[in-house]
Amino acid sequence: MRHLRSSAALGVLIVAVAAGAAFAQKGTGEATGIARRAEKPPIVTLSGTVTDTKIGPCKLTTGRASEGAHLIVRTGDKTINLHLGPSAAVGDVLKAAPVGRSITVDGFRTDRMPADAYVAKSVKVDDRTFTLRDDSLRPTWAAGRGRGRGAWDGRGPGWRRGFGGCF
Repeated sequence: MRHLRSSAALGVLIVAVAAGAAFAQKGTGEATGIARRAEKPPIVTLSGTVTDTKIGPCKLTTGRASEGAHLIVRTGDKTINLHLGPSAAVGDVLKAAPVGRSITVDGFRTDRMPADAYVAKSVKVDDRTFTLRDDSLRPTWAAGRGRGRGAWDGRGPGWRRGFGGCF
């Protein structure tokens, strides 16, 4: 009987670990984020007018944030879905770029993303520039301000305790 309980407990533990890993692998199927890859996608500059703001769960996220912020931007002949990052980390950009505002974006996309989707590296609204990712494309909110690797906004005891990007 004791052996049966031990085996059952071990089975439950294995299922719990496997389920956690399966749920953690949401997103585009990449094993690592773009900042950890040696080859970076090209950065493109786009200009347009914000037509909508979307805040909610990101279906294609590779980060740990539960809620992401997107701007829907009309860029002349096409409309793009511009991912900014976790809504808690990009509130200033959302305030500065309401519907109807013209913006300029430095962004990138990967082959695994939908054709109309881009991730913002920086957003310029009027004379104000919001830098969302550094030159290695690591999100600024993941830098932890020197207080632990990956801690969002400097809070948390360190690596893997903060929020990550979404999309």
